[in-house]
Amino acid sequence: MPPRDEQDYEERRQQIIDGALEAFAAKGFDGASNKDIAEAAKIGSPGLIYHYFKDKVDLLHQVVLQRMALIKIMDSAEAMLDQPPEQALPELADKLLEVLTLWPTLAIARVVLAESMRNKRVAHMVSEVGPGRGLRILATYMERQMDAGRLRRMNPHVAARMLVGPIIAYALTNYIFEQPEIQDVSPREMADQTIQGFLRAMAID
Repeated sequence: MPPRDEQDYEERRQQIIDGALEAFAAKGFDGASNKDIAEAAKIGSPGLIYHYFKDKVDLLHQVVLQRMALIKIMDSAEAMLDQPPEQALPELADKLLEVLTLWPTLAIARVVLAESMRNKRVAHMVSEVGPGRGLRILATYMERQMDAGRLRRMNPHVAARMLVGPIIAYALTNYIFEQPEIQDVSPREMADQTIQGFLRAMAID
């Protein structure tokens, strides 16, 4: 494919990804038809979608990969594997809470949570690029810190979930379910309290 054609192809592909995010956010994964996606993307024919993506799940996969900032955090987290917990974990918590307030993250989270309950293919796909990958990276970090004598020895996969569980619960109850009792708790306060509690629990006696 000549360079200009490659550029045009990628521009149109990104246009469809943006349209899909808009349509999925408005109508849900099942509710958004190819016509809805084409209209949101401002492309002429719904059939063009299949020129760029295998099917609707493949399109959702690309929306998650390219429009969800959490994916970039996981890429950067791999560079933090040897940093001490007192340095790495507050930075990670701040980044997580920052991106969890962004509209694309919240919109995609609503879509994939709903669809994953019904569609095992979507659940597996999202887990592999999102929660599953992130928790594996974090568990690897925990194990390295345990080996270095910086954290108490325990199952690193449990330790990873002990850390992110409160942050995910905060994001869900604050930004998706909008529960009033958590509205006055700032992301900074939540991050600080979570990390302090985790480090106390994981301190070596």
